[in-house]
Amino acid sequence: MMWHKTAMAHLNVRRWPLVGALLAVWIVAGLIVPATRAAPTAQGDVFRIGYLGPLGTETANGAQLAIDQINSVGGVRAAGGAAVRLELVALDEAPTVETMAAAIEQLRGQGVGVLLGPDSSPQITPDTIAALVATNLPVLTPVTQNAMTDLDTTNFLFRTRAPERVLSQAIASYLLGDLGIANIAVVQTEVEFTESLMDFEAALAAEDRSLGEKIQVPGGSALLDEIPRLLSANPGAIVMWGGYEDAKALLSALREAGWSGIFAYRKAEAAVRAGVLPGNLADGVLGFDSWSYADALPASRIFLRDYVLAYGEVPGPLAVAAYDAIWYLRAAIAEVGTTPLALQGALIGGKARTLVQGVWNPSEFINGDLTRIATVYRLGRHGGSTVVARFYDTQRLALDQAGPQVQPPPGEVQPTTAPVEPGVTPIPTATLEGVWVKVTANTLNVRNGPGFEFDKIGQVKAGELFRVLGAIADYSWLVIDYQGGIGWVKTEYTEVLGDINLVSVVASPPTPTPAAPTLPPNPDIVIDSVLLSPTQPIPGQPFTATVTVRNAGGGAAGQFAVAATWEPGGVYTATFVPGLAGGQTAQAQLTATVTGTGVFQVAVVADLNKEVAELNEDNNLFNVSYRVDYPLLANQVNLQLAPPVSWDLFGGTPDLSWDGNNLSMLNGSLIGVLSGVTYENVHYGMLTPAVINNPTGLNTNQVLPGAIFGMTIAEGRRAVIRVDNRSGTTIWISYRVYNDTP
Repeated sequence: MMWHKTAMAHLNVRRWPLVGALLAVWIVAGLIVPATRAAPTAQGDVFRIGYLGPLGTETANGAQLAIDQINSVGGVRAAGGAAVRLELVALDEAPTVETMAAAIEQLRGQGVGVLLGPDSSPQITPDTIAALVATNLPVLTPVTQNAMTDLDTTNFLFRTRAPERVLSQAIASYLLGDLGIANIAVVQTEVEFTESLMDFEAALAAEDRSLGEKIQVPGGSALLDEIPRLLSANPGAIVMWGGYEDAKALLSALREAGWSGIFAYRKAEAAVRAGVLPGNLADGVLGFDSWSYADALPASRIFLRDYVLAYGEVPGPLAVAAYDAIWYLRAAIAEVGTTPLALQGALIGGKARTLVQGVWNPSEFINGDLTRIATVYRLGRHGGSTVVARFYDTQRLALDQAGPQVQPPPGEVQPTTAPVEPGVTPIPTATLEGVWVKVTANTLNVRNGPGFEFDKIGQVKAGELFRVLGAIADYSWLVIDYQGGIGWVKTEYTEVLGDINLVSVVASPPTPTPAAPTLPPNPDIVIDSVLLSPTQPIPGQPFTATVTVRNAGGGAAGQFAVAATWEPGGVYTATFVPGLAGGQTAQAQLTATVTGTGVFQVAVVADLNKEVAELNEDNNLFNVSYRVDYPLLANQVNLQLAPPVSWDLFGGTPDLSWDGNNLSMLNGSLIGVLSGVTYENVHYGMLTPAVINNPTGLNTNQVLPGAIFGMTIAEGRRAVIRVDNRSGTTIWISYRVYNDTP
């Protein structure tokens, strides 16, 4: 079949495994299942999103990242109370105008409730628009063509990026207002940008300005023939819409001829990322689009980090548009459920929400535009970007402003963003990664259940922020991500940042028996839990073990030591608990830094020196299993390699090639066979030069399902590869690339 399903096409390395596992159990126990659900979206508790393109594109990656994050905390609690998990369904290849109708039907046959795409303006024609709207499904597309939403009289097409009109107005405003350039020429070499040029011309006319020169040619030699004409006009700025190679050729020729004006190019960042526009030529070039990876908003910085960790590449505007679209869709599902007509209404008249691009406020536009954020950026001498202007439709924004101030919907608390100090990781906005709370009480107890009768497991201070993972039905108690595990806090002593209605309802743990047991008269020290932060320590970086100790006896215990020797390296740590009354608990923290990697089990000891005369001296140990390893730069799962193909694991340089029989090394990469290990248990320390020293590659008899290889890739990073499957000359592999300089 010409489709793919994936719930985890790329594993986001920022996971909450313990939290996710515990919370998933509670969510299943606490679901309120609706009596009915309308076709075609009824897929158990799965809502399918059909993508009009293949996996591995920017759109697919951005959408999958959002889906992974949403599903990692239990999915969406839809209107009516049901928990719904999201799933991306993709095609084998991007459809053409001729195959669009068949591709749409292919996805509809898989029971999708929303369509994502098409990605490019050339795919949008009156016929494809008719085929899309005939589905009666909401369509979320990043196409910037102005006419798209105008041709859709049914309001089923929703644009997830600013239209070309807004982008053209943005660059015109910056050139005229900020730079004061009066003589401006334009160059167009791609037909799809004709209306973009017209929009730019209209923006100049609105300021009583006109073009100094206008060149519209197919590109190539025809474009170079127009250079004398441009030089004769000597414009202060040239704005170009066209292909990468045309932009490079034009700018190179102009600079060589001595022209020193401003060059603005619609696809500047993309050209740099594609390796076409070199840094020395890119210096000073302006670009304009719906988003730039250099955007300084906290939400953008966090998205950029998450995307790079997940995919090992810098995202572009299509990735962020898909990511935002899935999060906005999540809010719509929570508000109205999963039926297409209800979702259409929630999208066309949706509430204002702050996402990665900025404010989305479709109810302001009513024509299917979900947002109208435009960004102008400047390239540096190495090709890096700096955002110089942001716009919301025609309104100029501050660089740190997500959009115009909007009144929050009645009863809903809008997320707030704290000022970001240099070098400080920004606080995530609620719409980016769920709902957060800020502690408002001076000191707030964290408990192991939703009630004052539950045990206190810790305390948090005023101003601290925590991710909300769930709530009981009346939202009076919230589950928070606390010290690598979970804890409960009373809602009234917090400020909720985000839409509390999006939080999954979870079942309460059993209420503790109110009658206190009769405790033996002597003290008895036991360890209830040990939580590591981070849960996977990183070599050379400190980690903390929070040890919860309890006096299971009735007599008071005096001072005692808690200690552990951490591997690798035998790093000894110890601390003292000053004393513990009968039946009480306390937390002790051990901090260590280890070098090396591996999977280990160590014993944490309470009352190390036998200072407390206990009832039982044999229950003072608590075994902790953990993994020490470097973080990942790339984590690919079940990648298909059909020959002939070369592949870059990470960094931009191809590392290996597969011809159907031989796995060959490229650009100085090395490989070695790992024996007697599982893929899951391989760690950085196993990937040594003593094992990975083959510069040639492996033959067909070595590339078999289940085989595991270590690699040193072209950039010198260590990696591990597993052959997941092989069919004829096609193989499927999973791999991890380590970051040994985190």
